[in-house]
Amino acid sequence: MLFRMSLNRLFWLISILLMLLFLVLIGRIVSSEWAVYERSTKSMPAIRNLQLALLAEEKLAAERGPGNSLLLQEPDAAAKEFAGLDQARFASDRALASLRRALQMQAVPQLAPVIAHVASTEQALATMRKEMDLLLALPVRQRDVAAVDAVLQMMARADSGFAPAIVALADVAVRSDPQLSDGLEGALLASSLRNIAGRIGAVFTAPVIAHRPLTSQEIYAFSRLSGEISQLYSGIELQLRPYQDNPVLKAALDAVRDRYLGAGLGFLNELFAIGRSSGDYGLSAREMVVRYVPRMAAIPHLRDLVLAEMLQQARRQNRQAAFFLVAATVLGAVALAIFVLLMQVIRLRVLRPILDATDLFVSLADERFNTVIPMPRHDDEIGVMMRVIHVLKAHSLAKVRLEKQREEMIAQLQTLSDTDFLTGLLNRRAFFAQGEQQFGIAQRYRRQLTLILMDVDHFKTVNDRYGHQAGDQVLRVVADLCRRHHRKVDLLARYGGEEFLLMLPEIDLSQGFAAAEKLRCAIDSCDCQLDGGEIVNVTASFGVVAFECDNDLESLIGRADQALYQAKHSGRNMVVAAPRGKSDETIIFA
Repeated sequence: MLFRMSLNRLFWLISILLMLLFLVLIGRIVSSEWAVYERSTKSMPAIRNLQLALLAEEKLAAERGPGNSLLLQEPDAAAKEFAGLDQARFASDRALASLRRALQMQAVPQLAPVIAHVASTEQALATMRKEMDLLLALPVRQRDVAAVDAVLQMMARADSGFAPAIVALADVAVRSDPQLSDGLEGALLASSLRNIAGRIGAVFTAPVIAHRPLTSQEIYAFSRLSGEISQLYSGIELQLRPYQDNPVLKAALDAVRDRYLGAGLGFLNELFAIGRSSGDYGLSAREMVVRYVPRMAAIPHLRDLVLAEMLQQARRQNRQAAFFLVAATVLGAVALAIFVLLMQVIRLRVLRPILDATDLFVSLADERFNTVIPMPRHDDEIGVMMRVIHVLKAHSLAKVRLEKQREEMIAQLQTLSDTDFLTGLLNRRAFFAQGEQQFGIAQRYRRQLTLILMDVDHFKTVNDRYGHQAGDQVLRVVADLCRRHHRKVDLLARYGGEEFLLMLPEIDLSQGFAAAEKLRCAIDSCDCQLDGGEIVNVTASFGVVAFECDNDLESLIGRADQALYQAKHSGRNMVVAAPRGKSDETIIFA
């Protein structure tokens, strides 16, 4: 019967059969990608919830440090600890509130127990803080030891009692996507390592404050926690093996090993050795915190990177699944329309050329001009379009070349406008443009900043005796010496005439003076040979100031100019620095 069927009907029958087969395959693809899409859609908020919970746990643990210190010393001797406690409480409250809002916005039944646990943690935290504040209002000698121990226990319970919420959120994340189990376990182990790192550091709080040796309980606690830290790090390495090809995570894991297990735990081991003998630690509790706590930062950094990697992985899967879902659906619809509505001639003469032309337009839009444009085989509309694409390609190539030339010319003009024509250094305008940025950073964040104003001594005598060309040559030699003696981050400019400016970020006054003195010696010992063979020795005077309370860059330069004026009138060939806190005085360092 197939042989007696017309070619037209046979074409449609075969087309329908192929379309059914195609739709079955598309259905399988859509079903598979929908499962991936649904899984990744659920896993992304689950990972974010876990991130917020781990952050809240970290902030709760961080609140214990200043609390412990304050409970064991006089309040008036712990002003910085009070400020630190207020900041830690604010951070804890904000982290818990962020977690609670995120959980409430999702309205998922599985999260109801976690929301209740967060609320109970906030209540317990408020109760503990109230009891602590009552104790902190009393002098140390009037504080009941049992009450202090009770508050410390309440702090520990508020910290460790948050673990069930984290376990529940981790379970939700794993159930949403089982492929995340290794990464989640690694993140949880890193969080546990961070908590134990805080607890092992807290072992030394009371002994350091009291300047006493460790008790047997403290020695046992330190030994036990040290063992747990080694086990946790081994577990983290094992769980993160699937991510060992990720250089960022590998570097973060190495940082935990070097910065914390090496430097941080090594510091505690030194205190432990002292605590087992004399108890003369030679530092305060705050100094111990300053030396120890920053080395713990590598642990939460690793934890956050792992969670970020998993979240990014879930996002990639979600985007890819969504893309495949849309692509499969569109492809099915287009294929059905092609098989049902279009004829073979249209498919060969219209659809395929249009798709090829689309790819060519995309290539031209992406500036991939090496794409070969086929010559039209038919003298029809498609052939005209192909010829037009050839013309567009030629025009696009010309446009790209013109744009490139324009950008090169703009870059050259920018360089010329910022450069002093004689010395090749920044000119005055460029120095102020870049110097204002550095000054703004120092002013906003109270960072160190030093400014050096330099003037070549008796430069007019050089011009009068040897000529202006010789003077220009001397200025170029001085500029080259300045280049050799400044860092890449420093700003070096010709301020005008024989004056040069050097801005040193992150440098204090003494370091700036040392840099100026080094440059002064280099200029003093340099023999400048002129084109006529003469040897000219020049010196330079320097004014050095450090940023203090200056309102703008002009005032800072003004103070440097005053110091330079003092150097000039004190004999030249010397460095004069305006000391910090004495803007109306200068001190000569020769």
